[in-house]
Amino acid sequence: MSGNALAQNIYRDKLYQFVSYEAIPTWVGVATDWDKAEAKLHIYDHLAYQGHAQYVSVALKTGITFAQFKERVREYETRKYLPFFLFDLRAKPPVIDGKSYAWALQIEDYSYRDDAAQMTKTVLRMLSTVEAYIQAATGKSTKGIVVLATNPESRPNTSLAPALNQAGYPNRTANQLMQLMGGKHVHVLNAGTGYGYLRYVPAGEERTAQLNAKDIVIYARMPARVPPVKGIITLEPQTPLSHVNLLAKNRGTFNLYALDTAAIPGLHAAIDQLVKIECNAKRVTLQKATLKEAQTYWEKHHVDIELPDASFAATEILDLGAGKGADLTAQIVGAKAANYARIQRLFPYYVKPGFAIPFYHYQQTMKRAGVDADIADFLQIIAYMQPKDIEAALGEIQRKILAAHIDPALAAAVQQVAQTHFGGKRIRLRSSTNCEDLPGFNGAGLYISKGLDPDEIPAKVEDKILQIYASLWTPTAYAERQYYGIDHSKAAMSILINEAYSSEFANGVVLTIPDKSGFAIAINTQYGDAAVTNPENGQVPEALLYKKSTDKTALVETRSNIHDIFLQDSLKPLLEELKQLTIQVHRAFAELNPAQGKTAYGVDMEFKVALEDGQYKLYLKQARPLGQVLPE
Repeated sequence: MSGNALAQNIYRDKLYQFVSYEAIPTWVGVATDWDKAEAKLHIYDHLAYQGHAQYVSVALKTGITFAQFKERVREYETRKYLPFFLFDLRAKPPVIDGKSYAWALQIEDYSYRDDAAQMTKTVLRMLSTVEAYIQAATGKSTKGIVVLATNPESRPNTSLAPALNQAGYPNRTANQLMQLMGGKHVHVLNAGTGYGYLRYVPAGEERTAQLNAKDIVIYARMPARVPPVKGIITLEPQTPLSHVNLLAKNRGTFNLYALDTAAIPGLHAAIDQLVKIECNAKRVTLQKATLKEAQTYWEKHHVDIELPDASFAATEILDLGAGKGADLTAQIVGAKAANYARIQRLFPYYVKPGFAIPFYHYQQTMKRAGVDADIADFLQIIAYMQPKDIEAALGEIQRKILAAHIDPALAAAVQQVAQTHFGGKRIRLRSSTNCEDLPGFNGAGLYISKGLDPDEIPAKVEDKILQIYASLWTPTAYAERQYYGIDHSKAAMSILINEAYSSEFANGVVLTIPDKSGFAIAINTQYGDAAVTNPENGQVPEALLYKKSTDKTALVETRSNIHDIFLQDSLKPLLEELKQLTIQVHRAFAELNPAQGKTAYGVDMEFKVALEDGQYKLYLKQARPLGQVLPE
């Protein structure tokens, strides 16, 4: 398209735009011929092509696969393509240091392998290419704003700011750009009340910050995980169905994001003080609190969780589609696998076959390595240990688990299952404990999962299983269980085995939200394997909401800034199919977990949309109950 009249008309006439960050008209595009003296820009219709790779493959007739496209993007020396987002700021041009800017550029993060100098050259060249493109379209010479990631593991990130400033290009983070263009300054994702000591965690200290269960925490950067606290405030956007927000819902913890600390009156001045914060969809209020009223609130809202007792009777890998109900409970295979067995039996068309390594093998591995005795000794003295000593002891337990050995017969059995039932396909080994996915304890993201390609299974299956076993004893997992008064000595790990998803067109999360008359359905979806639960680099999912499960149409809360999913006309029947499936899954889990007092249980589902033989197919990846506190 670029190089002809239509290509320039796209910018001039605002063709193919969609809205990002709730306020900014946006284009998606890709630069080609990056390996030549003059690169070309292609801005394309995001509804017609399923991402950059398909545009390059189909529209430009290269025929390359997504994997080939990524390899031709990531390496500085061999780069052929560069994907980007171009933000149209002309409706409300921001002024920075006395200069007005009509556009902003964000290079999409493809796990680039550039060093800092190479990434700076890449950004500057891309800016020059955009300038030339816009000048050809409008006859005007302009400069733009560069959008940089705050995460140092992303490219390009804010470490490039000095070099870009020196070259005459202002830069902003996605949050700052939202603020410039009038996006929401405060967004409450989980309403509620919290008493706690207000703590600020600077960017880069998400994993090392010393927090406790009496804190309300302000994160400068979106964390992958939040320890048990009394409230969560992030200064970067969250998605409603992120792991952080699902944890907040299950804990009964308020959760919101704000563009900066000034967005909530009195927030910055109250850091390190004991406060009360109340928030709902309409407002956020903050006031100082006394220790007496805070303690009264904490005691009233404290919850202890009783785990299902682990049974070690089953010794063979269990087929979740064929096993007896008594063998497929949380006591035998953990809650995740037990829930998977339930949806596999009830909805076999939507659920791929699953198998489970029962608790027995975790117990035997711990015994052979002597780790069971180490855990018992640790649990005897934790009441007298300082946080840093607890972390060190947990690290030693994990080290011993990773150095242990599983029964060779188990490794052989896993290999046999993979060959017989998943021949030639990648598999996933997923944690399934008796202390997650429970009605009163979600534990989203606490433990890890691992993938195995067919040729990796013989050599790496032991290592991957031991990594999953060790994740039961991370400081994060320990702190979460401690917060809920869980008896750590009862914790045990099973492993769910199922096929990894290939041909992944989209992935998503569905949440049913009960009220006194029924339930709402919230659906967050993202293109390809881009994360919904922990989005990176300012990625925004497609967020749809049925206020009532009986509603015919969904409200569009946000559009994906990568690619439309269910908002495509061709996928609207699949959206209705997902909605009807969600209603059935909700009812199936509601039968197991009826409302208790003010608490009703919704369901938290993860799903995939696969593209198989040219047809879109819906798959359920998991389902679990999620407690919701009903409004007064």
